[in-house]
Amino acid sequence: MKKCLLFILGFILLSFTACEYKFIDPIEVELPDEPVSFTGQIIPIFQDKCVTCHSSTSPILTTSNAYGNLINGNYIDTVIPEQSALYEKVNDGHPGGNEALNATELALILKWITEGARNN
Repeated sequence: MKKCLLFILGFILLSFTACEYKFIDPIEVELPDEPVSFTGQIIPIFQDKCVTCHSSTSPILTTSNAYGNLINGNYIDTVIPEQSALYEKVNDGHPGGNEALNATELALILKWITEGARNN
């Protein structure tokens, strides 16, 4: 019985050490005081950093209805913005070797989601 209890305890401890937690480092960047504009600030980031490689595999951002695709595709979580599928995807870096989004671009996207992800 004692061996079984030790095995279970060991398994539980091992389970906790195997978990990977992703923490977002608070990076000081200067953001505008006014609301972030989807068409003026967010779409240009996607066009500059994402669309070139992902237009055929992820047509979400290349259509004229990019905003609708993001909202209706459950890519945005305005309740917990850091857990938005969109933010998690762009915050993962870019394993393919292309240029990842910089801290200011990531902060703009997060601010836009936090502000309610408006189509402005």
